[in-house]
Amino acid sequence: MKTDARLLDYRGQLGEKVPDKTQAEIPYSHLEYTAVFKKPMAWTAPANLISAVLTELEPWGFKLDGVEIKTHMEKLSEHTVIFRRTAPLFPGQSVTLGVGRVVVAAENPDRMEAEQLVAMSRAALNVVCQTGRAEIQSQHLFLGVHIQLKDKPRRDATASLLNPVAFELLDGEVKFPGIILLREKSSIVIDASVGYANGLYVRISREHPPEATLEHLAEVLRKDEEKLFDVLGLEGIL
Repeated sequence: MKTDARLLDYRGQLGEKVPDKTQAEIPYSHLEYTAVFKKPMAWTAPANLISAVLTELEPWGFKLDGVEIKTHMEKLSEHTVIFRRTAPLFPGQSVTLGVGRVVVAAENPDRMEAEQLVAMSRAALNVVCQTGRAEIQSQHLFLGVHIQLKDKPRRDATASLLNPVAFELLDGEVKFPGIILLREKSSIVIDASVGYANGLYVRISREHPPEATLEHLAEVLRKDEEKLFDVLGLEGIL
């Protein structure tokens, strides 16, 4: 992460000391893409649909052994077929097919695999929309990430996000100042991680129109992550 040169120059003119970046790393993250359909897709021949999707996903390491069918639910909306990637390279990826949506999930996605993840998601969407005669109504991208700080208490990293008036609420020692920010089509939650010492847990979610490309979604998420690190004064590999 690099601070904008104009901002550094402006701070220098004011005699303001530019704060040092805090080293941080991401030990765990979970990415989830959801395409919501306008109407329930054709579910009359699920075997044909499963075969078509599996054939399309096979080049990315999806095999029959990784397919799980959940059709014993009482509600049709809860019926799903889960395709899990069985290849040893880039594990933790899945495609969940439902009557009203498709969900592509990945654990600890690496920047090196971003292109293949986009290509795989596009292939899954295309075959589902064609075979199931589905039309996308909206797209949603969710990222849950644990960020572990190296040399600064996590509460110091987020304290500046709150107005001083907020600290007058309640009483007792402040353990962690987190935030929830809701916008029209997006939201972000910054909380204390319960799984990693001196860690933050951040949830970023955005809703996108149906015509937006997957590449555009990935670029917006990338900028959201960079902005998060910049605002919190963090530095590390995203």
